[in-house]
Amino acid sequence: MRTIALTGVTGFLGSNLLEALLENNYKVIGLKRSSSDIWRIKEFLDNKNLELFDIDKISLENIFKNRNVNTLIHSAWSGVKADERKSFVIQIENFNFAFNLYTLALVSGVNKIISFGSQAEYGHFEGRISEEYPCNPVEAYGITKLFTSKLLQNLCQQKDITWYWIRLFSLFGPKEDGNWLIPFCINKMLKNEDIDLTKCEQKYDYLYIKDFCRGIVSLLDYDMSGVYNFSSNNPIKLKEILLKLKGITNSEAKLNFGAIPYRENQVMHMEGDSSNFYNNFEFKQKYNIDEGLEKASLYYKNYYKK
Repeated sequence: MRTIALTGVTGFLGSNLLEALLENNYKVIGLKRSSSDIWRIKEFLDNKNLELFDIDKISLENIFKNRNVNTLIHSAWSGVKADERKSFVIQIENFNFAFNLYTLALVSGVNKIISFGSQAEYGHFEGRISEEYPCNPVEAYGITKLFTSKLLQNLCQQKDITWYWIRLFSLFGPKEDGNWLIPFCINKMLKNEDIDLTKCEQKYDYLYIKDFCRGIVSLLDYDMSGVYNFSSNNPIKLKEILLKLKGITNSEAKLNFGAIPYRENQVMHMEGDSSNFYNNFEFKQKYNIDEGLEKASLYYKNYYKK
């Protein structure tokens, strides 16, 4: 049985990945901090294939050394909120943690590392871009992500280890932080509360979280190292998403499009060309945008009832 160390196990990405890995009968070593809120993973705590460790109470060296971990999936990253993305103090901590994590993983015999980047590595852009688009990050977050990708590539190539740096664009689905756009608006709509919005003409390519997880799990069967964009390959305007949600929730909320101005340097079309990911790993989405929004709405409807 493949044993996978998963960082960020209590976060949006990590908790959904945990569910997908356990469903596929992988053994998971979940890494978190003792202060982490475990609400997203409570249902899995009794699973025999899950072992949780607090990295502020036990050394990473002991975790990797004694458990025959052969794959690392690194999804943890602090400082993802807008104001925190500008802080080099916060972002460099992520780099330092990744350096220690990758180094210990490789020394212990891990033979595959999957780590997550961001469209922020490309900097300001408009339209559909592939991995060939030059990286020119403008904030500490994107700069540090880019440096971390170079670190991963260099360390793994020295050891001849398979590595993946997956650049993410827009994701949505169950267990997302309630302050992000889609869960925030679903909650408002369920309460029939009016929502002040920009004109919402931005066009993004939202990928449903369960499809994201299916794609990442599929990488475990391949050895094609590299940097890959991963998105839905199907852009849609935010306004269309919100109108779909209003219909799904049967909400009486008024959507006040244009009540809020766009922020400075607002990107109006942010789309990742993910052809390399889809072709190399024979990936196909299971859920279209409507199905994903319906499932997300049902999740939050049940969640907000609690």
